[in-house]
Formats: sequence, structure tokens, C-alpha cells
Amino acid sequence: MKISGLSVVQIPHSQSYGVYTPQGIQIAQVWMGQDGQLAQDVVTLGYICKALSNRWGIKAK
Repeated sequence: MKISGLSVVQIPHSQSYGVYTPQGIQIAQVWMGQDGQLAQDVVTLGYICKALSNRWGIKAK
């Protein structure tokens, strides 16, 4: 999925996510815990990705 111009990929069978730049460079890996709260994970990842895209100078399309 795309969030704030970054690609977010869930690592299979976990609530861990890799965050990638548009060029494919991994800039973060976030573990959210094994609580099954996927909707809350997406909201939290939105805040994290917004901050990371600002830091890396990536404009959301």
C-alpha cells in the first residue's frame, strides 16, 4: 500500500511492516505487536509515514 508517497509492505504472517522510498530503498521496519489490530496499525503507519516522507523530502502524489 502507498502512504504519504512511501510504499508499505506487511511482512507475511506478522504485524511487521517495511517502509520503502519510491526508489525501493527500505528506510524503516516497524513492528506493531501481535494484537490483530490491523486497522489501528494503518492509522499509526499513516503518522509514521508522514514524518518519514517529510524527513526524506518525498512528496505524496
